[in-house]
Amino acid sequence: MVSRRNFFSITIMMLVLLVLFQFSMVLRDRQNTYDTNANLSQRVSDGEEAWSQETSRTSECFGEKKNIIFIGNASGSMGTAVTRWGTYIKQPVSSYDSLAAFEEGEETLPQMLILESETYALGENLVKLRKLVKQGVILVFGCLEDPKVLAENESLRKFLGIRSIVSETTELNGVRLFAGLLLGGESVYETPEKEDERKRQDLELTVPWYQVGSGTKTYMVGLLPEESEANVKNEDLPTLIWRNGMDNGSVFAVVGDYLKDSSALGLLDGMLAEASDYTIYPIVNAQNLSMVDFPVFADENSGEIQRLYSQRTTGMVRDIMWPSLISITEQSGMKMTCFVEPQEDYLDGIEPNGSNMEFYLKQMKEQEAEAGLSLQYKAADSLADKLERDADFLKSTGSSYVYGAAFADQAELNEVWELTDSSLLKNVSTVTCGYTEDYPVVSYGTDSITLQCATSDGMNYTYRGDIRMKSIESALGYTNVMLNMQAIYWPERETDRWEIMQKQFASNLLTYWKNFSCFSNTTLSQSDARVRTFLKLDYKYSREDDEITLETSEAESSFILRTHGEEAEEIEGGRFERIEENAYLIYAEDTTVKIQVEAPDLSDYSGKN
Repeated sequence: MVSRRNFFSITIMMLVLLVLFQFSMVLRDRQNTYDTNANLSQRVSDGEEAWSQETSRTSECFGEKKNIIFIGNASGSMGTAVTRWGTYIKQPVSSYDSLAAFEEGEETLPQMLILESETYALGENLVKLRKLVKQGVILVFGCLEDPKVLAENESLRKFLGIRSIVSETTELNGVRLFAGLLLGGESVYETPEKEDERKRQDLELTVPWYQVGSGTKTYMVGLLPEESEANVKNEDLPTLIWRNGMDNGSVFAVVGDYLKDSSALGLLDGMLAEASDYTIYPIVNAQNLSMVDFPVFADENSGEIQRLYSQRTTGMVRDIMWPSLISITEQSGMKMTCFVEPQEDYLDGIEPNGSNMEFYLKQMKEQEAEAGLSLQYKAADSLADKLERDADFLKSTGSSYVYGAAFADQAELNEVWELTDSSLLKNVSTVTCGYTEDYPVVSYGTDSITLQCATSDGMNYTYRGDIRMKSIESALGYTNVMLNMQAIYWPERETDRWEIMQKQFASNLLTYWKNFSCFSNTTLSQSDARVRTFLKLDYKYSREDDEITLETSEAESSFILRTHGEEAEEIEGGRFERIEENAYLIYAEDTTVKIQVEAPDLSDYSGKN
């Protein structure tokens, strides 16, 4: 039995704890300036001219730079990818439809010459290419298209480092990407045995079987079906990406369409690094997580949602989806940008209710998340009408939150640019859309608004998507993982249920991005500020003995340094962080950065052949 004295002491202690707990909650609530967007990036007209794949914004404040030359169809998928890459590394790209036109149009040697296919290296062109390689030009065959051409041309095979052509057509079971060319380590993309997982396999698996010889370095090989591979040595597997080291230069070759989309960005950076003693290039340094159509404020399609979750739509979003998202983002360390959708069907007579607005803004503030605007809808008279009605709804909630980021369908972007001065979009400084190759990964949509495309679908993750993700991370230190919630509110398949989607989303997010945790986690507005710095900066670097000097036009910018066995030891004017072997993240706090590197142990040197 508890004595009166002990009972009184216990009661007092419980009361004290209750008061302290309630006081801390009240204090935290008062200090939560939830109605202020702390992430807001200033919308300024710093784009000069809208950046696009046709317009290079390469600055010349650091003097003349060596060209990147592309031989082929400049407006094709590879030509477009190469041009975008050149703009990102701040080097001018010139395109020609033939090698003869290049010789007539250029007076100085380029740093790299990229051929769209082997057809540009036939006859006298091969003699010219040999001369360029001897002079130190890095040569890239962007896509070996026709094995018959190579079978009939021994000189070209030797130039490429091909020892033999086993078969003109081979069916692969997957590919192996070795560490070094892209950041993120080695990866095996083998076709899964389980039927429901086979949708991940979307790589080009019907390829010629080339075997390369001595003096080459292999970066990607094809994997054969188990019964075929048992009798094939690893070095004899079909080679997909390799380098032939010859004279003072390098000849790279690619089998497949890997240089025909954004995967080209990191692959070309990797080739430049592999063919050089060291290299430095600028990056965005931003990891984003975009939640599209979350939260919602209208109980649309509630009959179906009630059947599936025993709650109305707004209740399910608050009580089931939001706690799951918090758990996932806390485990990943990434920050959410939640693109608010007041309603999706503006013609069904169901109006939004803003009673949960304060709850979400407070929760987002505590999670270091940002609220953005979703411009997506299922039915409305027009986008302009939707914006007007959304503006009225947000005003009715009494919130003064300023929205700096918006999501739009790719097909709506041109209309969005025409409406950027509307009351709802007047403070928006960055827009994001789903993954597309129609636009660069990051660019200017207008003179004052950046466009940040999604790089990955958080739900439907494929092998090709993983290579593209690794490539963009390697080239830009950037990702924008997008989860579009619309299918959850309007389900058509069993897999549209939230418990299935969140499990798959969490598995993807916590698995494939873990090797890039060195890059900064940002909201879209924070990322916007970094994108602007990245797009407008110019830089140069040089070396004397063991000291590398980096000069940049923009302080507070980020770069990647790639070496061959050398290790960064000290830095002046910035900070550095090791990403992986032979790769460092450089933070330029000043406009001049000096990096001391330690010479490699020559016995372990794995650089140029």
